[in-house]
Amino acid sequence: MIEMLLSILFLLIIVSIIPFLFKSIYTFKEYALNHSDYELLMFRKDLSSEVKDAKVEIKAFNQVIKFDHNSNTTEYTLLNSKIFKSINGKGHITLLNNVEDITVQKISNKTYKMLISIRKADKVIREEIYF
Repeated sequence: MIEMLLSILFLLIIVSIIPFLFKSIYTFKEYALNHSDYELLMFRKDLSSEVKDAKVEIKAFNQVIKFDHNSNTTEYTLLNSKIFKSINGKGHITLLNNVEDITVQKISNKTYKMLISIRKADKVIREEIYF
């Protein structure tokens, strides 16, 4: 009789914990499936590494940013809501998705500011990137 009461007690405890587990998993689901923060972080790192010792050229109404090094050329292009990177005109590496708009402004001789709008579900997030 006592064994049955203990087993029912453990069963009730486990069954009462399950809704809280589902609730906590549902809260973290958005963060687990959303990689745009990581993509933006890697995009910033990539831009800051490209701008070193490069001649920067902005063309086509802020849709293309070109970094001209002595030996190679790297282009970042906004096309179809994505930012692509190509090196020497070869390959297209997708760096950012769901990009609505970018605007690049020259602040000083070696400093640029990029205003970027990224759509996340039903809201638009605006970021400033200095490179």
